[in-house]
Amino acid sequence: MDKSSKKSKRRDRNEKAIIRGRDEKTSVAEKPAKSNYFGALTGVRAIAAYMVFLLHYNPFSPTVIGKPLYDFTRELHIGVTIFFVLSGFLIAYHYSDLKEFRFKKYLVNRIARIYPVYFILTTFTFLVFIQNNAISGTLINVYLLNITFLRGFFDDFKFTGIAPGWSLTIEETFYFSAPLFFLLLNRSRYYFIILPLLLVSLGVGLVVVFSQVDFYGFFKTYEFMFRYTFLGRCSEFFIGIGLAFFFKQKAWQPKFNYFTYAGILGIIICMYFISLYKGNFDYGIRHPVGKVLNTLVLPIFGIVPFFYGLLTEKTWISSLLGSKLFVFLGKSSYVFYLIHMSVISVFLHQYSPSILLLFLELNLVAMLIFKFIEEPLNLFIRKKLAP
Repeated sequence: MDKSSKKSKRRDRNEKAIIRGRDEKTSVAEKPAKSNYFGALTGVRAIAAYMVFLLHYNPFSPTVIGKPLYDFTRELHIGVTIFFVLSGFLIAYHYSDLKEFRFKKYLVNRIARIYPVYFILTTFTFLVFIQNNAISGTLINVYLLNITFLRGFFDDFKFTGIAPGWSLTIEETFYFSAPLFFLLLNRSRYYFIILPLLLVSLGVGLVVVFSQVDFYGFFKTYEFMFRYTFLGRCSEFFIGIGLAFFFKQKAWQPKFNYFTYAGILGIIICMYFISLYKGNFDYGIRHPVGKVLNTLVLPIFGIVPFFYGLLTEKTWISSLLGSKLFVFLGKSSYVFYLIHMSVISVFLHQYSPSILLLFLELNLVAMLIFKFIEEPLNLFIRKKLAP
């Protein structure tokens, strides 16, 4: 065999090897990678924040749209319920596997996500308070309660500083407790029932004790406990955790392909029934039946089907919420949620009588704070403390 023939065969073998390599790379690339990021659920965060905004800046009037519809809009506080269920799902999805759990990294990630921008905005808020009022020991004490998230345990202080921050006390309580919950839930699924019952019982016991003690409203009433503390709202987180456990196991593949729409319908129906119990209250959630509807029925029959649909179905809703615009709005929604009832919103509202204009301005401010303060600080802290 001459040299030219040998070179030709060698070249053919090399070309075939290259082609095989390309085919293998292509086949690997075509396999769907396991993703821990759900864009549509990030977009949901924006919707939940906007619901709370509409609750506080309700542009509707009962004389214009009618009392039943107006009462319905008064139940847009369920945006907070959506946040809690979503937190339960995401934390459980990412961290419930304790074989790969690293507490330091978990804690750093949670602090980096929540605390820096909250601390900055809270400090700015109290500096404004000090500018307008004489410095007092009381104000400093309230500031310390705010930056440590302890304000959320006291009825008298829950709306001080940045008013929506009361919900962060609930979030932080869940974050610190979650590893213990996962340890127990991985041992037995019965803890999905046992733990919420124990936590609610603890809350009831605290109210029984401290209702007789005037200590700044610390677990003073059942209304406060069930509406503003983790012990009263733990079921919303556990329902989200349950969805995460179910979704990760992928043990059931339903043929029903309309969970997204069924969930939205369930949310609307639950809001309507909560509004029916408004009565003499400002919100239906203050009625005992309204509380049960908000913390149990709504998450199970409304929010969970909606989330499951976003996770498993391709619809125009999932495409919209997962778009670049809504993902960015969702990422900046935490700042939007914090500032929509703050000294920033008060200042902007003085020059923006239109609710729509105020909404757009708050979004713009939230985007800027997220892009240039929140996100850089988040990444810096994670890189330095938990690389």
